[in-house]
Amino acid sequence: MPKIVNIPPSIFLAPFVRNYTLLDFNTNEAGLIWPCYSGPEMCLLFFQGAFPKNLAINYAPSLDQVLTRIWLKGLFTQFKESWKFKGKYSIFKIQFTPNGFHSLFELPLKEFKDKIVDAQAVFGKEILPYCEQLQQAQTIHEMAALTDEFLKSYVVQRKLSSTKKSVALVCNAIVQSNCAISIEEYAAMAKMSIRNFERNFIKQVGTTPKVFCRLLRFHRAIQTKLINPSKCWTSIALDCDYYDQMHMIRDFKKIAGISPTGLFENNYPSSLRIKNVKRSIAI
Repeated sequence: MPKIVNIPPSIFLAPFVRNYTLLDFNTNEAGLIWPCYSGPEMCLLFFQGAFPKNLAINYAPSLDQVLTRIWLKGLFTQFKESWKFKGKYSIFKIQFTPNGFHSLFELPLKEFKDKIVDAQAVFGKEILPYCEQLQQAQTIHEMAALTDEFLKSYVVQRKLSSTKKSVALVCNAIVQSNCAISIEEYAAMAKMSIRNFERNFIKQVGTTPKVFCRLLRFHRAIQTKLINPSKCWTSIALDCDYYDQMHMIRDFKKIAGISPTGLFENNYPSSLRIKNVKRSIAI
């Protein structure tokens, strides 16, 4: 049974990082297919063990690296090839807040949309010592502490502008309201014109507010089904603020190219164990 452990970042990093996640599983001789769909944010993926097959990368590993273990996954607005697993895997994921990656590194997120890239191509060789330390870490607590230290160096170099704070405020409102507010209200909340708000949102989050809301609902529906496999899709549609089940099916077909039932028939594990842990030390 795959096991997912979540741990929060330090308070200092909370505006930029939503969660650190460690996924451990062993398929033994069986195979496991996991569709490469998007959550509503950018993430860094560190493969401590084997790599999944069909990892659709956009840049080749650096010439001085025999094997690059850390990859930057952009926001996916559409389905890519499924990742195929066979054997033992350990994957550490840094999940950024919707505009957290942009706020830390000042890179336009639309350049990473629907892509997986070699992190060294983005960060340079300065990421290699951190990568080597992660490889030696034994627990998620150690990985979280190392990641806090790595990211803090970027935080001290950045000062959040009013524009970044406004987009972050709206992103939080979207998450809390389940996309129940109009684009005009979000723009007013950010104290921007609709055109200026959408332009800044795309730059900082990677897509339009409308598509971001669609991805957010899609992600919630999948997570709900993974945690509660027996829950029917009609109930999930209502819980995730779709108008009805047909609305959810249309969104799944736009993003994943298949209905919710079809997506789960030949993909995903039959059960999933998720655990949230607290920080072992106060930071």
